Amino acid sequence: MSPRNVLVLGNSHTAAPRIALRDNPGRWPSFAPDVFAMPGHTIAELDLRDRVFHPANDDVRKKMVYYNGVPDLPVAAYDAFVVLGCLSFSSLPALQETHRSGDFPSVARGEDCTLISTGFADALVAQRIERSPALRLIRALAGLGQGPVVFMDTVLPSADCRDDPQTFAPHVEMAARGDGASYHARYLRLLRQALGQDARHVPQPADTILDEVFTAPEWMRGSMRMQPRRDVPHESTEYGHANPAYGARQVDLIVAALGS
Repeated sequence: MSPRNVLVLGNSHTAAPRIALRDNPGRWPSFAPDVFAMPGHTIAELDLRDRVFHPANDDVRKKMVYYNGVPDLPVAAYDAFVVLGCLSFSSLPALQETHRSGDFPSVARGEDCTLISTGFADALVAQRIERSPALRLIRALAGLGQGPVVFMDTVLPSADCRDDPQTFAPHVEMAARGDGASYHARYLRLLRQALGQDARHVPQPADTILDEVFTAPEWMRGSMRMQPRRDVPHESTEYGHANPAYGARQVDLIVAALGS
């Protein structure tokens, strides 16, 4: 039997599925989760005590109230959880701009870099995963023993960012070197190890991925901000957030994962 009381927690990347659920509820007639979202890494500043998430300070409390209308978050009534975002592969390429191991395709071709061991390269990625707000949330929720935890990490950046890299420059350069696919595979392997039995990872749909480490632009253009009271579109140079059409795909995958 599928869980009935589902809580989706995450950061700004909850906007796409939240809007998809709001605008097309008939697509998922038996699925109406609660959505709780906090900006950036603020969600890592919540403490779980007695099955209630409490803000760590007044500033976090103000954000909870603004974005969610609540000063704390009781979770005892839920029988399943979805953690969305709060860990991004696109934040990891900076780790291998200058330091790479021998199993990188660029290193195998003889491209100059500071050579490190494969174990050290793994450890750099694993540490980022372990310290992410996503893993903190997942471990806390799994420890409740109330029901399954599903995890969807942050969507890959839009392929449009190659024309205007800005904050995605290390990601674009990694892909141009031909290291993207192997580095992403390393990340996914280490992510699965970190999750263990605590959560089921639902990866990005393959048909939305372009050139191995980018999202096809049609799933990204028209994304919305995490604004609870009205729809506010991102600027055209925002390449890291998906649109509601992709959000609908996410909801499809969440429903399937919880149903299984």
